[in-house]
Amino acid sequence: MNVTPSSMNHPRLRLLVAIASFGEKNLGFLKKIIKGYRSMPIDVDVVVLSDAPKNLGSEVKVMVGMPSKDPWSLPFAHKPVLADNADKYDLFIYSEDDMEVTERNIQAFLDITPQLAPTEIAGFLRYETNNSGTLSFPDMHGIYRWKPETVKRRGDCTIAEFTNEHAAFYILTKEQLKQAIVSGGFLRLPTRGRYDMACTAATDPYTSCGFKKVVCISAWQDFVIHHMSNRYVGQFGLPLNSFKEQIQTLMEICGGIHPASSLCGSESKLFYPKWSANYYEKPHDELLRAVPVDTKTILSIGCGWGAAEKRLQQRGVEVTALPLDSIIGAAAARLGITVIYGTLNESLASLEEQRFDCVLISNLLHLQSNPEQILQRCCQLVRMGGVLVVSSPNFDRIPVMLRRAFAVGDYSKLRNFSLGEISPCGINFMKQKLKQLGFRTDRVQWFDRMPPHKFAAIRKYLGRFAAADWVLKAHRSVLK
Repeated sequence: MNVTPSSMNHPRLRLLVAIASFGEKNLGFLKKIIKGYRSMPIDVDVVVLSDAPKNLGSEVKVMVGMPSKDPWSLPFAHKPVLADNADKYDLFIYSEDDMEVTERNIQAFLDITPQLAPTEIAGFLRYETNNSGTLSFPDMHGIYRWKPETVKRRGDCTIAEFTNEHAAFYILTKEQLKQAIVSGGFLRLPTRGRYDMACTAATDPYTSCGFKKVVCISAWQDFVIHHMSNRYVGQFGLPLNSFKEQIQTLMEICGGIHPASSLCGSESKLFYPKWSANYYEKPHDELLRAVPVDTKTILSIGCGWGAAEKRLQQRGVEVTALPLDSIIGAAAARLGITVIYGTLNESLASLEEQRFDCVLISNLLHLQSNPEQILQRCCQLVRMGGVLVVSSPNFDRIPVMLRRAFAVGDYSKLRNFSLGEISPCGINFMKQKLKQLGFRTDRVQWFDRMPPHKFAAIRKYLGRFAAADWVLKAHRSVLK
């Protein structure tokens, strides 16, 4: 089927919607969603996949039962429903029961699909609203980011890839669904992949079937969907103004005005993915206290959106930053921070003749295949008498060591960088290498990010073996 902008008004266009609905909490949202689909000018059939019977009217088919004993497996129940009807409908939607999909969303999908490459599927992002109606975007937090190198034109649209494929919703054409089925990655037993089980079920077309999810950023308003429960408001999610700034940066990349670059590897291959770089990290007092008060110049390697760097700048420090990528780096630049774009190798090479009072490497070395080489190059940028500050996850923490020793789950990947893209750098490794490079370790601070009172007695007793993270401070005392 070649979909066209007029397809929504074609009486023969048929849509099958499969909605996963566990429990009764979202029943009001579910009824509103179904009513919205029913009001669209196309033929719509709705199937609700539930853990228990639900009275949703005679026109809605409710299928009760879990694909496995795990309650998180319910979303996988939609796959055979779509596959069994692959020849009977033109469009197919999977959704959770609090996603308010509009006619405008579906029309936008129909409009852009003919312009995309055969392996690309138009995807969506979720938005939420607070009590005053202000928008935020919960899919944009922590490790998740736009890929600068993926920005491109498709017809009259500008598209880009976002690393969080989950939006609790997707839509496929008949041809896309059939291709997904043939790939062998669609009809599979409930499993956990890069995401948890529920999110895996909702992202398999992009992650297991040979497709890529792309978002139309030039008409982003048509490709966002209201997460009606507003579940994450106030917890996490990018505010609207920051979201618009990132879209503007992406458009500038497309126009050749802004560079498209990523610093280095920033994401592990572990579940979640654990221990990856946080692009929206909040400043940690332990890290900031390690920077001497008399510091005048600082180089921050692995800068996110600039929150910590801004705090240092407010002390009167001149801050230069190597951002994780050129999109998040633009956010730091807007705060007045001097930003250098490029790969880690390119950026360090451009600074070879410079020296700084302090070089800060925040949660980055463990994500590199050659942390020793990178550490050496960074140390060369510290002036004589200057300071190096490094933070990292604590791989000597007791739960981590035990899981590594017994190869529990993803922790078995820590034995080989190619498996997990993690180099478990420890304090002893750091001290030894820094001593060889002419640095004297002055201080190691062990800490974690849970409330101070939680398990306080146990944490105090176990010390470094209970801490989740560490910060090391070392002075350059010998010319190397």
